[in-house]
Amino acid sequence: MKKVQKSALQCIVFLLVLAVMFFALDTLLRAFNPIGHLPFFQKNDHEVTIAIHGTSDFDKVFFGSSPVVSAFRENYSISGFVEMGIVLGTVECILAMLERRYITISEELVLGLSIALLMDDLHTDPRYIWNRRRFEPYVYFYRDRLNTFFVSAITNFLNGNFYLQRHPSLEKWLYFGTISDEALEAMIESHMERFWFADISTFSDNLAALERLVAFCEHNNIRLRAVWMPVNPDVPSPELYERVFAKVNGILGGIEVLDLFDAFPRSHFYDIGHMNDIPGAVDFTREIDKWLVR
Repeated sequence: MKKVQKSALQCIVFLLVLAVMFFALDTLLRAFNPIGHLPFFQKNDHEVTIAIHGTSDFDKVFFGSSPVVSAFRENYSISGFVEMGIVLGTVECILAMLERRYITISEELVLGLSIALLMDDLHTDPRYIWNRRRFEPYVYFYRDRLNTFFVSAITNFLNGNFYLQRHPSLEKWLYFGTISDEALEAMIESHMERFWFADISTFSDNLAALERLVAFCEHNNIRLRAVWMPVNPDVPSPELYERVFAKVNGILGGIEVLDLFDAFPRSHFYDIGHMNDIPGAVDFTREIDKWLVR
């Protein structure tokens, strides 16, 4: 009996030591974050921004979804704002980044408001780090990119190639030129089918997140402003959008909001809501800089 008890105790101790070692290794991996820091892994928009600036601590941030990525250029701007556009970003994303300290902002946050940023049904990429559950292991959360890396490395090794593939590009998705009239019409039809008849409840989660974001910025002495991002003037807007705008402006209350919704002609757009590089992003950045530096 004593031998059985001793054996059981040894098993428990072994499992506890194993668990502690696993937890310690996972903590070190999260702290070092090889996926985000090493050039052997492709990076998402959030990781690209941090890699470009070499830090996750910022003074001024311009956040939004793909309309911000397409429209605001740091290299054209004198405002000192970091462009933190995320192609599938929502208000919930920036709130999670701030609350979980994946980034810090010391001075100011500007929100690039758009329907995409506010709509709950446009699910964001689950592989963004703030979507990792609190006790989800690092290696499990990043299993897709880790698997791709190891398979590629082993395949190259077996073929006598000892070079590890690098992904040095730190660019976001940009838009050049303008799509054809036919392509724009087809996109508008799809846009109408998907979004025009949605209910205001489709925005409830992100509207609630916006309220929490306002409170977070007030509590942490972060100046919060917002801008309604431009939309192609050749694209009609449903009545639903007016209700969403009213809800957002009501939540923001006395916070300064710049309305650039219909400020630019079609020649500045690639499609419905993405500005092209020239002249779109150039003129947008020049125009908003006058407001950002105030």
